[in-house]
Amino acid sequence: MERKLPKWARLYFSLLGAVAVLALVAVTVWFARAALDSAEETEPRYLLKDLGGHVALYSGDGQGPLAEYDLMTRLLPEQDVLALQQGVPVKDEAELQRRLEDYGL
Repeated sequence: MERKLPKWARLYFSLLGAVAVLALVAVTVWFARAALDSAEETEPRYLLKDLGGHVALYSGDGQGPLAEYDLMTRLLPEQDVLALQQGVPVKDEAELQRRLEDYGL
C-alpha cells in the first residue's frame, strides 16, 4: 500500500526545493559577477612609462604615447625609475592623477 505525505509536508518540501534553487542561482550570479569584476581590474586603462628620460602616458595595451609630461625620470627615486622602465599600470583617471602627484607633477 502506497503511503502519501500529508499536504503540508508536500508544500514544505516544495518550498524548500524552490529556496534551494534560488540560493543556487544567487550564488552562481554572485560568482559570475566577481569573476567579471576581477577581470576588469586586471586590465589597466593606461601605462606610465619612461620615454627618453621623461614620464609618458600610454594606453593599457602599450600604444602611444598619448601624452608626455615635463617630469624627468632621473629626478625620481630609483624604485620609481625602475617601475617606469617596466611600465606602471594605471586603472583610471583618479589613479593617474594620484600617481602624477606622487611623482611631483
